[in-house]
Amino acid sequence: MGQLLPHEMGWIVRYRAGSEPDVLHTKEIDAKLVEYYLQTKPSAGDPYLCSWRGNSLARVETFDSALPQAIDRHFYAEDFKKRAEFTDELALFLPVPGASCISLFLERRERAFTERELLKLRRLFPAMLDFHHAHIKSLFGKLSMALTDCHPVEECALTVFDRDGKTVFSTPGWQKFEARDSRILALRQVESVAEVSEMVSASTSPLRLLPLDDMNPVAPSGLVVYVAEMNERAADTGDQAAALIEMLTPRERDIMLLTLEGLSTGAIAQRLSIAKGSIKNCRLRMYRKLGVSSERAMISAVMPFTTQLKAYLSEEDRRLTWRS
Repeated sequence: MGQLLPHEMGWIVRYRAGSEPDVLHTKEIDAKLVEYYLQTKPSAGDPYLCSWRGNSLARVETFDSALPQAIDRHFYAEDFKKRAEFTDELALFLPVPGASCISLFLERRERAFTERELLKLRRLFPAMLDFHHAHIKSLFGKLSMALTDCHPVEECALTVFDRDGKTVFSTPGWQKFEARDSRILALRQVESVAEVSEMVSASTSPLRLLPLDDMNPVAPSGLVVYVAEMNERAADTGDQAAALIEMLTPRERDIMLLTLEGLSTGAIAQRLSIAKGSIKNCRLRMYRKLGVSSERAMISAVMPFTTQLKAYLSEEDRRLTWRS
């Protein structure tokens, strides 16, 4: 953006529904100016914020088109513009979940942005918006990987709080969980993420916390609260693994564990100090118990609950080792 439209100053600001903005980053902007901006109730004086709340579509917004939207136009056009020492300014609105947006501001000290430059910017903007959407999607993908069960976010019971403890958004699963546990409703009354963290830590509910960094576009310095309980499918899988282990003899369990670890028949025989023939005989009995006829079919049969099976078998192996 800077290469396309040379500028001297810039801001990255997150506009939030019902709250004052978050200033995430600045370029050549004095910290005292940022403090002044935040103290002057931007909800009334910032024309871009007023414009966004009136029209939450992704777009390029110029100073001239935004200014009439301000409740207090005089403040921004005279006071703030003079303090900030810019001649012209424009913004790009990039929506994020929770009726919020990331606003990128470019400012010039001396000359205004030309119509030709604005035309170039508007032609580039759809591609930039696509990158923005891809970035948000990637963030949620990383979020789902960070959760205990590694399910897609939309399948989890979770909610996101911003730094002031306000809910940015919640999944349908969280809403159902909230309806079942009235104690969770108290989280709506908090005033900071510190209070959220304290309440969750003191709760007996199966809740977990995941902090967000201070540049996260969804909720800078916010917090994800999610339900960390095993879903029904996982529970069924654990039951099947436990039932399978009960069917096997201690020797068959050893062979099953080493087979799942990828060892060959010869390697298993060497590890257990038994003949290859004994392993083959054990496997035939295992095939009959599982209703299969080959090693490949046996592995396929236990594949859905391999993780639980390995964990149970490894734990059993440790107990036997300790006893011996």
